[in-house]
Amino acid sequence: MRFLLMGARAFIPMALAGALFLSLAPANPVAAATPAPKRTEAQQIIRIAKQHIGARYRWGAMGPRRFDCSGLVIYAFRHAGDGKAVANGRLRSARAIYHWYRARHLASRSNPHPGDLVVWGGGTHIGIYVGHGKAISALTNGVHTHLVRAVTARFTAYLHTGMWKKPAH
Repeated sequence: MRFLLMGARAFIPMALAGALFLSLAPANPVAAATPAPKRTEAQQIIRIAKQHIGARYRWGAMGPRRFDCSGLVIYAFRHAGDGKAVANGRLRSARAIYHWYRARHLASRSNPHPGDLVVWGGGTHIGIYVGHGKAISALTNGVHTHLVRAVTARFTAYLHTGMWKKPAH
């Protein structure tokens, strides 16, 4: 037990080293080990669409005060810098967007992620999936968040955009 007999000269540097070590350690090791959540393109697209809740419906309108269903989708994606995911607005109808995704094998009836698109009625209506079984879309009574199954037209497919896994610009 020789280490118990160390003198003051040996104790002081050891105490200073210990104090320095403790001051460098994070106060909350769990918080330090958990990285901050990253924002995704999906969150950005959904945020932009939600800013227009209550905007009026108008057939053919692409915002920012009035929208039709495809106009809202194209507006949100383009303003988030993701216009490429909706063919940069070249496809102006829900049906055209649906067929474009289906031709690329990106349409299914399951496993939606926030930022994916939702199609009803074989392409008569389109919206943005926000998660938890809900979508945002421009209905005839304006832009609203609603349950996917609440639209009267029959659910057709989710169009998988992949925006949920892309970090925001």
